[in-house]
Amino acid sequence: MNGSAPLPPGHPGECVPSDPVQFLLVPAVYCLVLCVGLPGNLVALLVFLQNGKVRKAIRIYLINLTLADILFNLTLPLWIPYYLAGGDWLLSEAACRLAGAAYYLATYSAITFMALISFNRFCAVRAARRELPLTGRRGAALACALAWLLGLGCAVPTLATQQTFPARAGATACFEQHGRQRVYAYAMVGFFAAAFLVVLGTYASIAWALSAPAAASPGSHRQQARAMVLGMLLVFVVCVAPYHLTLAPWVGSQPPVPLCGPPATLDVLHALSVALLSLNSCLDPLVYCFSIRRFRADLGRTLRKIGRCFPLSPPAPAAPVPSVRTSSFASS
Repeated sequence: MNGSAPLPPGHPGECVPSDPVQFLLVPAVYCLVLCVGLPGNLVALLVFLQNGKVRKAIRIYLINLTLADILFNLTLPLWIPYYLAGGDWLLSEAACRLAGAAYYLATYSAITFMALISFNRFCAVRAARRELPLTGRRGAALACALAWLLGLGCAVPTLATQQTFPARAGATACFEQHGRQRVYAYAMVGFFAAAFLVVLGTYASIAWALSAPAAASPGSHRQQARAMVLGMLLVFVVCVAPYHLTLAPWVGSQPPVPLCGPPATLDVLHALSVALLSLNSCLDPLVYCFSIRRFRADLGRTLRKIGRCFPLSPPAPAAPVPSVRTSSFASS
């Protein structure tokens, strides 16, 4: 994980990790994402489900993206203690495999859903009068099922192979055996590139359509479609792209034997990109809020309902009812 000099033969392995980015910044960001992202995504899920039946394809995509973000948030309580312990996995091998598989499943399912949402918004602007397979409820449900299967396919190698191994003296690393995963890393980078091109292409096409002279006064739903795809594009650029741009070079730079010393530049960049990637699940609810006017209205109603269930202050005590007494002034 670190990148300087290898431990000499016969060395007892006393190597103290000295990577503040990985062992301080990453768990701090994970704590922030857990405290902000999990409640935000749970509220977003309530907003999407509060109207009962899900009638539109876009809502199906948004619900599944929110579920992927919630799954990612739920893996963080396993990773925070790992990084705070200096990269020492304290749980079982099975727990390490499940945590790594859930991480991959949530990450790459969410990437797929963002691409599907962008394509759906493209169809709403450029092909509004045509019924395409991915714009109907059945097509959206099938596409989401395939997206989950694709994410599961990314997670299967993690479930099927050993994920814990000895690192320094007495420590156990988890989900960091990258020497034999170069082809897998290249495949993930290629998958990200394809999804990113979909989001970038759909935004460029929507922006071009709305800037044409015939679209001098585009409808609000078309403007909202552009805002949503722009939000997805920004999430890709800020959160998802740095991780995948550094993934293949970082995996390729990992030595076959553990090294002891200060972290190499690629190690620091990779740790920073891991922290940025986790922010994805925090930003998605903000994209919904700023790009969907109906979401903002439904969010207000949902928060008011939650506020009634969990009042911030106890109700004021009822005023005492004065007792009726017979006064001497009333006697006659």
